Amino acid sequence: MRLALLFSLALTVSGLSFANDFYQVPLPDDAKEFARLDSKMPAVLSYFSQQPEAALRDYYISQLGQPDNEQTLYGRLHLYFRVNNNQVRILISSQNDWRQVDIMVQN
Repeated sequence: MRLALLFSLALTVSGLSFANDFYQVPLPDDAKEFARLDSKMPAVLSYFSQQPEAALRDYYISQLGQPDNEQTLYGRLHLYFRVNNNQVRILISSQNDWRQVDIMVQN
């Protein structure tokens, strides 16, 4: 019984750390994940946040450094980074009072 409880706790704790680290791209504390496709490349994770677009932009720059490229297309902010030899695109768009953030990681 005790071993099963410890195993269950270990799975819960490891799941939490993985949820906040998608291919070594950090997620803000208020991220509400709604989609994850990570069994093959390109890997994609999508979440909602109530932070303003500028705060999310600043968060990723503080965590990942200056982006290789930054542009706004059709009202959506695109940030491009290189993380551990992977190309990372972070797309931030507004959905009512929320921001939708899509992270795509590819080799």
